[in-house]
Amino acid sequence: MIQKLDIQSDAVAKLRMDAIRSEIQGYSPDLFIELCMQYNLQKFEDNIHMLRHMPWIVNLCLKWSASVTGKNKKFKILDKNQAIKLFQKTYETLNIIPIGLERKNGMHFFIRNNLYQQGIYQKIDALNTISRQVFLFSELEKNHKIKTSFFTITNVSIEDFLKLSYILITHITEEHPVRKMNVDTFTILFDIIPRNTIEKFLDAISINYNELSTFCKSKTYDKPLLEYYSSSPFLEKPLIKKGSEYFQIHTQLTSTSIQTFIYDLLRRTDAEKFMDSFGNVFENALELILKESEIDFHNEKYLKERLPKDNKVVDYFIPHTEANIFIDAKGVEIHQKGMVTLRPEDIAGKIKKSVLKAIEQSHEVNREIYSNERIIAPFRANSYIICITYKNLFLGNGSILANTYAKDEMNKIYDKFKHNYHIPTENIFCLSFEEFEYLIASCKRFKIPPHEVLQSAVEKNKKPSSAAFLFSHHIEDYFDRVVNSVIVNEAGIKMVDSIINKLKPE
Repeated sequence: MIQKLDIQSDAVAKLRMDAIRSEIQGYSPDLFIELCMQYNLQKFEDNIHMLRHMPWIVNLCLKWSASVTGKNKKFKILDKNQAIKLFQKTYETLNIIPIGLERKNGMHFFIRNNLYQQGIYQKIDALNTISRQVFLFSELEKNHKIKTSFFTITNVSIEDFLKLSYILITHITEEHPVRKMNVDTFTILFDIIPRNTIEKFLDAISINYNELSTFCKSKTYDKPLLEYYSSSPFLEKPLIKKGSEYFQIHTQLTSTSIQTFIYDLLRRTDAEKFMDSFGNVFENALELILKESEIDFHNEKYLKERLPKDNKVVDYFIPHTEANIFIDAKGVEIHQKGMVTLRPEDIAGKIKKSVLKAIEQSHEVNREIYSNERIIAPFRANSYIICITYKNLFLGNGSILANTYAKDEMNKIYDKFKHNYHIPTENIFCLSFEEFEYLIASCKRFKIPPHEVLQSAVEKNKKPSSAAFLFSHHIEDYFDRVVNSVIVNEAGIKMVDSIINKLKPE
C-alpha cells in the first residue's frame, strides 16, 4: 500500500483539497448532508464493514458541505450515487497529502495521525466507559467545582447527564441504526427526569442546524494534514438539531463523544480551571483502583516523607522483588498542535510538563533508591515507568519518544542522571485511564504481577511482527480475558439500578 501512495508537496495537496472541497460546496448542502447521514447510518454487517465505508471521509465531506448552509446561492442537486462518487474522489484526492512515510521514523507519525483520524470510529465498551465517568464524577460533593461548572454550562446535573447517557447508548446501539430522536425518545424517564432536562441534555450534545455553517468554518484548517487527519469536530456535537428533532451523524461518533463528554466539555471551556479540580479527582480514582487490586504500593505522601525535601516524587510506586514500577498520573490532554503533526517539536513541546516530567520524576526517585535501598525499597535494575493520562495521547512507549517524538528532550533527561540507575526507554509506557484500569483489574483477576505484563510488552515490541503501538493490544494479547475494575463496574450498576428502581411500579 505504501508504494502506491502518491505523495506531493503541501502546496499541491492544498490546491487539490481546495478543489474537491469547492466541488462539494457546489451541491445543495441540505441534500448532501442528508445523503451523508444516510450513508453513515446504513445497516452494516459488523464494525469492519462500517470502517470500510470510511466515515472519516464522509464526515469531512459533511463538514465542508455544512459550511455553506444558509448561503444565498444556486446549488446543484445530486443523488446517492453522485454523493458516493464524491466521497471516493475526496479519498483519492487527499491520498497525496504528505504523511511522513518518506522520513526516518515516519511510520510512528503516520500511525499516530491515523489514530486521531480513525480511532474515534473504533467500537469499544461504551457502557463501561460511562461507568468510568460515574466512578470519577458522581460521588463528588454537590458543590464541587466540576459539578457546578458542568451545570452552569449545560443546565443538566452530571448525575442526570450520565443517566441519560446510559439510555442514549442503549438506544442507538440497537440492531437497527437510529437516524433521529427527540425528547419523547426518553419517555420512559419522564417520571424521574423532567422533560426540559432531557431537552437540555440533547441540546448539550447537538448543534442547531442554523449554526452549522459557523461551527464548521471554525473547525476548518488550511493545512491539508490537519484538515484530513484531525478528529471530526462533530465529536463535540454528534447530533444536528432541526426543530424538535435531533439527527445522528454517525452512531460510533455519538458513542465516542458521550464516553468522555464531561471531561471534554469542561476542558474545552476553561482548561486551566478544570485541570485544577480534575487532577486530585483523577489521582484519587487511580489510588482506589490500586487499593482494589491488593497490590503493595506506596503513594506520593509516603514517598515525600522518606525522600529529601527538594526531591521530586511520583504519584505511586509499586515495589517488587523482580522489578519496581513508577507510576505518575497526568490528567492532561495534548494540545491540538501536538495531535496531528509531522514535527517532533510539536509533540515534545506539548508533553514537557506531563509525560516528560513523569519520566524525570521517576528517575529522581530511582536515584534515591539506588543510593539507599532502605529508604523505600531495594533497587531493581529492571524497573518500569507508567505515565497515565485520562485520554490516550497516542505516544506509544519510551523508545518511540526517545527515537521519534522527543529525542532531544529525552536525551536531556537521561543526561541528568547516572547510567547506573537509568530506566530503559523501552520500559516506559504511556497508558490511558482505561488501559490502566484494565491492566490492574486483569492482573488482580488472574493473579499476575503488573511488571510481568510490562515485560511481555517490552519483549513483543522488539519484533515488528508482534509490536503494538497501543498498550491495550498488549493487554488483550497477554490475558485470555480482559476484565474491568469491580468498583468501576459497581458504580455504573448502582446508577443503572437507581433508574430501574425508580421506574418500578409501587
